[in-house]
Amino acid sequence: MAMRPDLGYFDEGTNLEDPALYGPARARFGAARILTPIAFRSKVFADLEDEAIWTRSWVCIGSRREIPNVGDLLPYTVGNHGVHVQRGPDGLVGRFNLAQHGGCRAVPAQCRTGTKTKCSFTSCGYSRDRDALCADEVGADTPTMRQYLGFRPDRLFPVSVASWGPLLFVNLDREAESFPRRLGRTAASVRLEEAAGWGEEAGFRADYASNWKLLAHALVRRLSPGGGAGVSHAVVARLKAEPVTGEPATLCWLFPNLVVLRWRARLASVVFQPVGISETLARVRVAAEAPVDPAFVAAWRAVLDEAGVAAAGRQDALERFGTPSRPETSLDDLPAAEDRATHAFQKYLIARVLKKRAYHGAGPLYSAAAC
Repeated sequence: MAMRPDLGYFDEGTNLEDPALYGPARARFGAARILTPIAFRSKVFADLEDEAIWTRSWVCIGSRREIPNVGDLLPYTVGNHGVHVQRGPDGLVGRFNLAQHGGCRAVPAQCRTGTKTKCSFTSCGYSRDRDALCADEVGADTPTMRQYLGFRPDRLFPVSVASWGPLLFVNLDREAESFPRRLGRTAASVRLEEAAGWGEEAGFRADYASNWKLLAHALVRRLSPGGGAGVSHAVVARLKAEPVTGEPATLCWLFPNLVVLRWRARLASVVFQPVGISETLARVRVAAEAPVDPAFVAAWRAVLDEAGVAAAGRQDALERFGTPSRPETSLDDLPAAEDRATHAFQKYLIARVLKKRAYHGAGPLYSAAAC
């Protein structure tokens, strides 16, 4: 969250919490426009997303199989906050990292090459989280692990953790609704629990030159051009022949950052993580009952790459919209919301942005001032 969210969010001469700004995007489907371009190019809007979405939602961060053994640790930057989930002897434990971004005197392991926010001490981009740390390789009592855990992990601020099938979620909001309640009927529609026991998994990470929202839009549109049935927190579509295998599948976009494609005996998931205003890291995992075919993974990546090209083109257009090279100023000139999935997601995001929020302090979430 921002240091002073109570002062509001303003950029490009606009109040980003003004309901009128989102009027064209909130219209009925068929008449609705896409979100204001500011939502895809503004650092201030990214901070508003941190306050309204990332710190107050169940966010998918990867797979439980990435940390199979006691002591293994998976780091993930949720909005502007560095957190991790570690497998302990009694289950999964989520915490804020000891070495938080912007407060480090030395570059910690989670500071890689992202550019979403600059550290005030080391001027490095920190958003690029490393792969999971394996306890048997790194060691529990090493400088690398201590950057996350310190010497007293029990004193770190807790993070709520939940699972849906093989997938792992966190929530930074101490007043969040339970994850099963959040899923609601979506759980029965996609049935990821059946994949929890599958023994085979593969994955990859890929970078795309667009805002995370545009990449998610583009992938869902590539997989299901007609969209799907939207609810307050998700879009679900039944595909007669998805483009990877030509087989029937179920598509689910669980807001904000997870797209899942479920076949009878396979599951592909994409976690969208913003590492820059116009840069997104896609974390992809493929699970199956039988050994995962590398050709299937390559085909899935090709579909994602196609979506990435489309999203990058839209990013470029929106970055120029309303600037001297394209001086349109009316929100009525914005492109239409092309499908029901995009429309449903916009309604979700706008509702989150405009919702009245309680502020418990002016400090970051992991500090004593946030208590």
